[in-house]
Amino acid sequence: MATILIDLCHPGDIHLFRRAGLAWQSQGHRVVYSSLDRESNAYLLNHYGLPHRVIWKRRHGKLALLTELLLRPWPLLRLIRDVKADLVLSFGSMTVALAAWLLGKPTITFTDTEHATEQHLLFKPFSTLVATPDVYRGDFGPKHVRYRAYHELFYLHPEEFTPDWKELEPLGLAPETPFFVVRFVAWGATHDIGAHGFTAAHKRDLLRVLSSHGRVLLSVEGGRPEPEFRSMSTSFPPEKVHHLLAFAGLYVGEGATMASEAAVLGTPAIYVNSLTMGYIEDEQRYGLVHHFTNGRAALDKVRELLTTPALRARYAERRARLLADKINPTPWLVALGNHLLENRRTTPKVRLNGRPEVPPRV
Repeated sequence: MATILIDLCHPGDIHLFRRAGLAWQSQGHRVVYSSLDRESNAYLLNHYGLPHRVIWKRRHGKLALLTELLLRPWPLLRLIRDVKADLVLSFGSMTVALAAWLLGKPTITFTDTEHATEQHLLFKPFSTLVATPDVYRGDFGPKHVRYRAYHELFYLHPEEFTPDWKELEPLGLAPETPFFVVRFVAWGATHDIGAHGFTAAHKRDLLRVLSSHGRVLLSVEGGRPEPEFRSMSTSFPPEKVHHLLAFAGLYVGEGATMASEAAVLGTPAIYVNSLTMGYIEDEQRYGLVHHFTNGRAALDKVRELLTTPALRARYAERRARLLADKINPTPWLVALGNHLLENRRTTPKVRLNGRPEVPPRV
């Protein structure tokens, strides 16, 4: 049996890869997790009982990212060598791809964000395969494999996740209590430069409108909301966020991932950001995401949805149409990884069954 190393930079990476890791373990493979020292990473990994090794402690300052790019590949290289990894996976990580490439190990690098061009330039040369949703608007050439799903369906496809109201009881929520999830981002990522979402005035209007119809659960990236919004800021265990999104009346926010998570769960999602991605545009086509580049137009849509009869039933039908067109991508990834393990001399030009967007046969 093989050893598979999965690197986790962000809590979302844990959701993305966890079920594939469990499937590989059930097949007898050894799965090793490496992680940054994010507190949320450690919490989720411990919650799910996934042993992991912290191989880089994030630093602060203007040169922190450059330092990480230059130095982080070396502890990763040692770990890959020490555990005798046969396959390496990551989401958008140049440092992982470089370390694996130097050791001649096959690497699958995931991305779904077209405007993260700096990351793409860094990881593409060192990745064996680059995996994206089939609606991704870019092209990574012969290394590119596409799956007929979104990143979020790895962990929110009905075969992988079942919402449970009992998970929300400790938060004081009940089925008869309407609530809304709102997310404001910090605009600190390199690919956020020049992007924008709600103005402060539009944030105030949004929270006032929503709070007149139910409870508002406000999540602010970095956990530092403006003083006037702190009374609505809500902390909750990160493993409960998908249960919250599944039962929320609306999701409104500047974060694309949570908008997509809400959409695949059948919750109306209003995404306010000057940036868009192929998967957001595809979810718009199903009528599950409503994308706006300014807060005023988004507020008009919020007011419309709040007065729409049988709203949840309408979005449940839209979700059913989406799911009928998509796959559960976890078995697809497991089969793709097994293909690389069985064909270690695979060149980047190899395409699974000639149609990488269709799940390969196991």
